[in-house]
Amino acid sequence: MQCSKCYRDAIIFQPYSGQHLCVQHVAADVEAKAKKVIRAHRWLTCGDHIAVVLSGNRSSSALLYFLKQLTAERRDIRISAITIDEGIQSPGDPSRAKRIAELLDAECFAGSFQEDPGTEAGAVAQKTPDVSASPDCHTHRSLMLDRIARKHGITKIAMGFCLDDAAGAVLETVLRGDVERIISGTCSHCTVPRISPFISVPAEEVSMYAALHGFGQDCPPDPERKDGLHTDLFALLDMYTKNHPATQYALLNLGELLAGSPSGSAGLVPAIEWWREPGPRICRNNSLCNEVSDGAH
Repeated sequence: MQCSKCYRDAIIFQPYSGQHLCVQHVAADVEAKAKKVIRAHRWLTCGDHIAVVLSGNRSSSALLYFLKQLTAERRDIRISAITIDEGIQSPGDPSRAKRIAELLDAECFAGSFQEDPGTEAGAVAQKTPDVSASPDCHTHRSLMLDRIARKHGITKIAMGFCLDDAAGAVLETVLRGDVERIISGTCSHCTVPRISPFISVPAEEVSMYAALHGFGQDCPPDPERKDGLHTDLFALLDMYTKNHPATQYALLNLGELLAGSPSGSAGLVPAIEWWREPGPRICRNNSLCNEVSDGAH
């Protein structure tokens, strides 16, 4: 099959757009979507120091590469990386992340739960390598990101979230009856703004973009939460998207409407950050969880 935009062989079909794309146009399409989101929310401004939360997986590696290339000619914007070592259960590999940062000539700032006994997560990490024992590991991770950012003059923290993350977060948040996370558009304990340039790009295309630029085989896929509701929601979402290809974009639009103007996608990022972390979530309505589970099978 030929590319819809040129005569080269296509490597992917976008059911939501009806287009077949070749290698060059897959990369161009991903970058165009990311640039559009960045312009809409003014996520790049003069004097910015943006740090990518780098776990060494495909999406965070691709995001660091993209931002470095995007700002290569700009002396007024600095791009760096942050790695967080959460212990043996950490979703990322700090050593791999540091190697990727070095490869992309990005300064890398590191944090570790085991070296930060001032937090509950740090105390847990000193006693056991399993940080999942902490009742709210995510909160401490976010606080650590903020502390590192403030220490090094970082003005924005970039997260490698994609369209699948946004759609899943919106759907689960609505089902939980917890839309205030989106409506507020902020994270109560976060002081440094979060951005997510890939928020409108499907995960498959982000992964392909990463592979096209050398971050494929050596980079593991993004970690997935293993709790039942998360698994069932994605099964339900995948099943529905097969028949309605624009479903994920519809959920992204819903999330933007809930976040309201002028937040839009920017208002979703803190909610996705909370939702995306591996680990259990307590559902407020067990009967609702059961209904979703039944619908996915």
